[in-house]
Amino acid sequence: MLALLAVLSASLALADDFRTIRGKEYRDATVGRVEPDGIVLRTKSGIIKLYFSELPEDARERFHHNAPKTTATASPYQSPMNAGMPAKIPAAIEKLQRHGLLRLECSDPDAKVWIAPAAWRMWGAQEKENVTKNLAVYCHPQYPSIWILDKDSGRKLASYDSFRRFKAY
Repeated sequence: MLALLAVLSASLALADDFRTIRGKEYRDATVGRVEPDGIVLRTKSGIIKLYFSELPEDARERFHHNAPKTTATASPYQSPMNAGMPAKIPAAIEKLQRHGLLRLECSDPDAKVWIAPAAWRMWGAQEKENVTKNLAVYCHPQYPSIWILDKDSGRKLASYDSFRRFKAY
């Protein structure tokens, strides 16, 4: 059960090597977040943002980056989140739901998740943020927005959307 919860929190935190088109290499880096114009990496020496224009084509495809499309109504708050969802996440969510640790409602523009308080308490701040973002993208890949609620009391635990980002309560 704990392994399934770990899939949600670790999905953005897998260590990897990254090389820019100019040959600069970042070893054992973890992706902290994916933004519309690039990725934020954590390395042993610090945090760095790599813009998609600096990455080779295979890395851009990995993070589902397409060249920006202009529309009359586009704004920074309407751009889709460019994070690829690991294939294990939907299966992990379904298993948690079957075991009664998670209830998910994706029908509203602001999705809602009721999570077992013991599961929420076992995570650190970064893991809570990763879980919240992954669930938001799971419900609404284009415009992720979600409320995380305590399954027992209904108390707000966290929220995420493309405008306000992550917030813990």
